[in-house]
Amino acid sequence: MLNMADNELIRFSAEVSRIMPDIMRDFLRRQTKEVTEGNISLPQVLILDVLKDRASMRMGELAKYLSVTMAAATGIVDKLVRSGLVTRGSSADDRRIVNISITSGGRRIIKKHNEAKQKAFMDIFGHLSAADREKYLEILTKIHQRLKKDGQS
Repeated sequence: MLNMADNELIRFSAEVSRIMPDIMRDFLRRQTKEVTEGNISLPQVLILDVLKDRASMRMGELAKYLSVTMAAATGIVDKLVRSGLVTRGSSADDRRIVNISITSGGRRIIKKHNEAKQKAFMDIFGHLSAADREKYLEILTKIHQRLKKDGQS
């Protein structure tokens, strides 16, 4: 038998499940122009975003980061290489290791995309009070910490 706390969690999860797709769809719509103008997919954006702060990253790490197979990661990276947004190189110590690095063109694209993302956040959250935004950020931070602890982020 479910207790009151379980019923509240079920109600909460049902409401979040109902509204989250609309929120995500609207947020992505606000960024779509930036993404589609550069003919770049969301997985490619994720790769550029993770590479922007690193000298390079191993292909295996990228696959794990995206939660995809090595073959899928290779396909995504191949498109980025053809577009001149990343380069592929091998390790001096082990030629089997493939390292991916962002190019200056990739940095320009991800900078533009992240500016559009920030604008979308400002548009979406601008009508909330500073206190509400702070509460929301506090909750997101707790969720992020839990996901990192669980190894999902």
